[in-house]
Amino acid sequence: MRSITTEIFGKSSCQRSFSTKLGGDKSLTAQELLDTIFGIPYRVHQSDRASQEFFPHSFLPLHVKLHSWPSLIHDGCVPQARHTHTYSDAKDTLKTGIRNVKKNIKEGVETDLSAWKILKWIGAGLVTSAGLVIFDLSFAKWYNRQNESVLLHTFEHGSCPKPDVMQEQLIYREVVIKKLRRILEPIPDHSSYHVVVGNHGTGKTTVVRQCARDVGKGVIYVDVPPVLDNFVDNLAKAIGYSFKEYVSFTESFKRRILGNSESAEQPRFFRVLDAFERGARKYKANNSKTPVLILDNISKLGQENVKLLRDLQDIAKLYADQRSCIIVFVSSEGTVPRMMMERSSWSRSDREPIVIGDLTNKEAFTYLHEKLGIDEKITNQLLQLLGGRIRDLKTYGDKINKEGATFEAVRKIVLDDVNHNFHQARMKKGKRNHVIGKVIVQELVKNKKIHFDTFIELVNNEQIADELLQANVFLYDLESGIVTFQSHATEVFVRENPELKSIG
Repeated sequence: MRSITTEIFGKSSCQRSFSTKLGGDKSLTAQELLDTIFGIPYRVHQSDRASQEFFPHSFLPLHVKLHSWPSLIHDGCVPQARHTHTYSDAKDTLKTGIRNVKKNIKEGVETDLSAWKILKWIGAGLVTSAGLVIFDLSFAKWYNRQNESVLLHTFEHGSCPKPDVMQEQLIYREVVIKKLRRILEPIPDHSSYHVVVGNHGTGKTTVVRQCARDVGKGVIYVDVPPVLDNFVDNLAKAIGYSFKEYVSFTESFKRRILGNSESAEQPRFFRVLDAFERGARKYKANNSKTPVLILDNISKLGQENVKLLRDLQDIAKLYADQRSCIIVFVSSEGTVPRMMMERSSWSRSDREPIVIGDLTNKEAFTYLHEKLGIDEKITNQLLQLLGGRIRDLKTYGDKINKEGATFEAVRKIVLDDVNHNFHQARMKKGKRNHVIGKVIVQELVKNKKIHFDTFIELVNNEQIADELLQANVFLYDLESGIVTFQSHATEVFVRENPELKSIG
């Protein structure tokens, strides 16, 4: 370790002289020289060396000063030492030290400030991110809870549109409504689904809506269109379900990371079905009563969407097995009820469908004479022509009552419509089904009705049988298994039309 004197002044003449006096080639450093002369061990610490770099000579410790001024050691060294260590050197050293101190302080402060700013930014970012995450999760929870609340409210109060008929014109069909209430207000462990059938114009939709609104609680009514997307929209609207579910950014990110995004990409049909099942479960848990889903006009699916019909029937069977919900299918008589009966899912249905037929003579008279205000004589004439078919009574009663049409004009319109049905069934002379149609007409004119098995034997072709039943010429009563003319007007047309008499 070199001495401070050596570092500052170099090897002075003083050192050289002492080296000579001590003899030989052996030379002593200034430190050793001090130890020899004064008997004072001298060690320069690291802190002292640092102080030399930053502070002038006047601030140095005493023992350093002694070592720095050789004049105190030997007079012969004074001139040379003073000449070597000038005042300007000390001044330059002081300036350099001060500059170094300022530089170190400045760099240290800047470094500390930069680090502090970064820490502040990081902290602010973390706090902001945490706040956004909490808000995002809270909003998602609140939004989706609102949707669930609307869903449960719908089940609690029921959902069914008003009948298309004005309240003052409604006929209270006591027998039919009693049967419907039995399935719309089921016992808790009810385990089957139901089918309600009736011919076109018998008032199925009106009486079903009327009864559903009377029951209210737990009854959901849906009109079934043949297009799947439209059915999904109708079901969602009926239960108050919104497809605009809010998924938080946190949940969305988690799904992407875990690859669990099926729920967001799930088909709309299954999403609305899942929502319906949630509402049904909550309703049953709160009320100890099984909810009811009415699917009206499913006969539209027979020709345009058989797959949807089968899926709905399978779902009805599943719900019946689980005792979670009762589905009621409302259909016109014809191929759709028979298609349902031929599938294994029919095992969970109530084997006795509810049949909605024509009004009784008393109900029909009350409707025309009291509800519509039609003259008694014309009322009886309409009953002889139309029977108790409520839709026809409404349509042609309004023509007479509101449009001023005569009974003769109405009669012609009615029989022309029946003639059109025979054309649709291809039963007119020269058409494909003329021969087989003639045989069935003869049987019905003779016996007024035939069993469905007899009808199938006479036709001997399942496709033609379906075609005849869909053409509104013949009527198949699913409850009794009987085939008759489709309406009272059809029977009148067959008896009075000369062309049809030739069929026999």
